[in-house]
Amino acid sequence: MSISEGLGLRILKPIAVGTLLIFCFVALAHANEWIPVTGKENLHKYMSGKKLQRTLPNGNLIRGEYNHDGTGTLFAWGATIPRTWEVKGDNQVCINAEQEIACYQFERNSDNEKLYRAREVVSGKVTEFEVIGGAAITIGEPETVDNKGGAAKPSAAELAAELSNPNSAVATLTFKNQLRWFEGDLPGADDQSSYTLLFQPGLPFVLENGDKLIWRPAIPFLVDQPVFAGGFGGETGFGDIAFDLAYAPKLSDSSLMFAYGIITSLPTATNDLGSGQWTLGPELLIGKLNPKWVAGLFPSHQWDVAGWTENQINITSIQVFYTYLPGGGWSVGSGPTITYDWESEQWTVPLQINAGKTVVWHGRPWKLSAEVNYYVEKADDFGPEWMISLNIAPVVKNGLASLIGLGD
Repeated sequence: MSISEGLGLRILKPIAVGTLLIFCFVALAHANEWIPVTGKENLHKYMSGKKLQRTLPNGNLIRGEYNHDGTGTLFAWGATIPRTWEVKGDNQVCINAEQEIACYQFERNSDNEKLYRAREVVSGKVTEFEVIGGAAITIGEPETVDNKGGAAKPSAAELAAELSNPNSAVATLTFKNQLRWFEGDLPGADDQSSYTLLFQPGLPFVLENGDKLIWRPAIPFLVDQPVFAGGFGGETGFGDIAFDLAYAPKLSDSSLMFAYGIITSLPTATNDLGSGQWTLGPELLIGKLNPKWVAGLFPSHQWDVAGWTENQINITSIQVFYTYLPGGGWSVGSGPTITYDWESEQWTVPLQINAGKTVVWHGRPWKLSAEVNYYVEKADDFGPEWMISLNIAPVVKNGLASLIGLGD
């Protein structure tokens, strides 16, 4: 071999190796690139019949199902939330989540036919998911679930609307911190106040036909409750436990609310903080739902049916409620409970306003709210003048429903 031939080989070898490496890098890059899913027909076909699911940090599963006709349903926390969707242009799918619209662009992985990712158009946030057996399963940290809705997560606005519905299938554990100030003709009445912690779960049981049984117990713990015995003294202890059990049939018109059932209280109070009577009576709920508001009436009546005191109870109550939903998880409205005591012929009438905010922390929805009541009519001798309540209500899985085989 000549000197020139040897020199030529020494020059060609690194060029060949470099060319080979470049070819390999280019091949690898193309083998794992993201290819946009475009075209109106392709995107419509892609979303039609799609099931998308996400696992929350606590293990609960949220699922969205999207139909060929542009409708959809989100299954979250026991609720079924209606949705709509459409293809916008030739590269976006837009999902209408209550009062919020989220649009996405989709890409598929060239190296893994099951791997996709969705990019939210407004925020640019990217979520990877795998399509397995027709279901799209989200990949990544479930803690990224936030207040904005997605294809497989409820928005705060959707949750606020659901939690404003007395017939909701969503279970909650509500804690109410109630502060009261009193007034009246009795000596020292105007100087009295009290604090009550009211634990009030809402536990729905969804039947196979879509009807619901809804159980709402109310367990009060009273602190320094004014008791008059020649003069006022403060007592601390549990009050009578009350609850209602309502049956809410599934209606063909989902914008209507209807339920009927019983309301009762048990003489469980300590330190003479209750009536000493077991009460029982009927209740009824009628109302209407709208994406922007919820309104209705909730009348009930109770009589004493057993007990060890001479107290006679014959009380009618009517709650009139209206909630406006401006979006973003907010709710404002009024829901006073007006009562008439047929024994004493006494009305109790409050003026009430309330406001709330539904937020999502680590995948779990919480409703934070406050209400103010001013009583324009009450007993002359002694009654509440003001009541302010600060409330917190985490959404939970109804473990009792799961235990008896009803609901998720």
